[in-house]
Amino acid sequence: ASKMLPRQLILIGGLCALVPFQSVFCKEDAYVEGEVLITFKPAIEAEGAKTSLGQHSMQFAEHFDAISRQRGRAAGLVRNKARTTAQLIAELSADSDVEAVEPNYIRHVSTVTPPNDPNFSKLWALSNSGQSENAVAGTSGADTKFLAAWKLAKPDPNEVVIGVLDTGVDVTHQDLAGNIWVNPLETAGNGVDDDGDGLVDDVNGYDFTGGTGVITDSGFHGTHVAGTIAAVGKNGLGVIGVDYKAKILPLKISSDGDSITSSAEIAAINYAVKLKQRGVNIVALNASFGGGSSTTNEKNAISALNTAGIILCAAAGNGDANGAGINNDTTPSYPANYALPNIISVAASDQTDTLASFSNYGATTVDLSAPGVNIYSTVPLTEISVPASLVIGSTTYAAQQPEFSGGTTTAGITRSIYDCGSGNTSEFPTTVKGNIALIKRGTLTFAQKTTNAMKAGAVAAIIYDNVAPDPTDTGVWTLGTNAAWIPVLQVTQTAGAAIQAGLPATGTVISYRDPSLAYAFLDGTSMATPHVTGAVGFAAMNYPSDTVAQRIARILNHVTPVASQAGKTVTGGRLNLLGIVDTDGDGMPDWWETAHFGSLAQTAAGDFDGDGESNLDEFLDATDPADPSAHLAFSGFQVSTSAETGDHFVLSFPTVVDRTYTVQWSETLAADSWTSVGAAVAGTGATVQVVDPADRSTVPKRFYRLHAE
Repeated sequence: ASKMLPRQLILIGGLCALVPFQSVFCKEDAYVEGEVLITFKPAIEAEGAKTSLGQHSMQFAEHFDAISRQRGRAAGLVRNKARTTAQLIAELSADSDVEAVEPNYIRHVSTVTPPNDPNFSKLWALSNSGQSENAVAGTSGADTKFLAAWKLAKPDPNEVVIGVLDTGVDVTHQDLAGNIWVNPLETAGNGVDDDGDGLVDDVNGYDFTGGTGVITDSGFHGTHVAGTIAAVGKNGLGVIGVDYKAKILPLKISSDGDSITSSAEIAAINYAVKLKQRGVNIVALNASFGGGSSTTNEKNAISALNTAGIILCAAAGNGDANGAGINNDTTPSYPANYALPNIISVAASDQTDTLASFSNYGATTVDLSAPGVNIYSTVPLTEISVPASLVIGSTTYAAQQPEFSGGTTTAGITRSIYDCGSGNTSEFPTTVKGNIALIKRGTLTFAQKTTNAMKAGAVAAIIYDNVAPDPTDTGVWTLGTNAAWIPVLQVTQTAGAAIQAGLPATGTVISYRDPSLAYAFLDGTSMATPHVTGAVGFAAMNYPSDTVAQRIARILNHVTPVASQAGKTVTGGRLNLLGIVDTDGDGMPDWWETAHFGSLAQTAAGDFDGDGESNLDEFLDATDPADPSAHLAFSGFQVSTSAETGDHFVLSFPTVVDRTYTVQWSETLAADSWTSVGAAVAGTGATVQVVDPADRSTVPKRFYRLHAE
């Protein structure tokens, strides 16, 4: 442990005060007034810490129990709005039981104002052929080598989980829903802490600002970050994540889409440590935010992540007020600047492999760069500018779509509207079946009202407010969980009264948002960092037994060197996914070589088992390079006879997942005489058959060969 100075100078509101305190905070660093983060000395256990706080008429507003156990020091958040932060620090730092007490600092997400051009959807960061994105021409090859890397990835890896410390995530997004982590020990929507972790309904993650399992994105930042990390791949929709086989754990720590308190961040880290201890394979957290002040409590929390085997990927920051990058070696940004072994600090590069003009840098404090300009990724469906509406006759009522509401087609749903009171079960008339329920807001939750409407057979619902509009309230209601809800509209008290007065009536409910539009370009070290976080997940999938140190070395020791970035980061290079999976660059993945040869000493051109097939070909063919009897070969031939089409050869061969096979024929065996028999066949892991459509009686002879790639 580092030695503490007995006194340090603290600047509080422009005044200087001498107190026994470990850190310095300044007036330009925003923090939550009346709150402090506190760490007690190692000899003081949790109960002793509570007793000590009680002597000051205080208590933990939140006890970071998992971090406290990991660090051997009781730590938490103390809140007393009757006192200023400076007063709390002055009083608590004088307590002999206290090791450190600090402000609850506010961080900010690290995004630069994006170009708004949703017509471009190519992910240059993953594959850069020199194409233009947002009218900016790229440099061919200035990418993360995504395609080449995934060709060498394990076909059936263990599940890895990546936490997103951010503004929340739209878990309903078409390109994210399939990759959102699900807590197997929690039952959705029952209002019970099923898994006993102190949090109710943390089914997909948790909101540490609102104390709820509803993790709606308070802006768009977290959803964009999540898409870059692990958007669902190969689904014919939108984009693909760097590690598209990983699961996303949303850890919401911002209620306004921008600001983040240290206490929310630490509470989320504490939760991640608990899950890891429980067996959830969390390998990394993404921290696309930063601020200028360091704190012992935040550093200790990240250190607890290290003990748990979790890497924190942190944005280096987006420069000064004029948009110019700052040298983090001299002007630190936290958490990226903590000298901890499990932090990877990330700068942003552009389409030409140049360090972005806004990106912070640091020859000794920023590890590498990753693409962070014109990054196309997912944004919440609520960002789509297609409003919901209700049309009755010639009147169109403005409406909103509550979170998780079902949608309609572009034409909407046209049915009769029936008054269903406040949504109690007894208030639904039988005639509402197949029609639209009009419900007044009241004591029941929106989910209960909608559930009752669905049980009554309603195909859509309109819920109107029971109070006059509050011009300061722009919030959208929520149904609480992502489920198969009917379309629901949220309208004002005035609109509801008018609709009710006009009954009976026929109306059209429209709540259509085109999910193909829920993508956008963003710039920032916030966008660069998730590329690296996804790379950590990719490394963990292929090399699950690596330690944190080995995993980080696998990434940092195999970047692509960029001359213009030399001296700007520790590595002077840009993220390279291919280097992670194939560190010796021989075309064979390290995991495969180690499994079959016990080392990386074999060459691609070598023939380990002496069967005439090179080591590289054995990998490409998914055969055993240590078994001379293992070859890519047909496993069977037979003749299929049909009165209508004649006789045909049927060729059988075993396949593996993630390989594509082509059967070819030739009459002469000449090198350029081969013709494919039908279309390529995707490997399934089972034996497949390919039928040569040529009638055997009409062709003199044929040779066949099998090709895999």
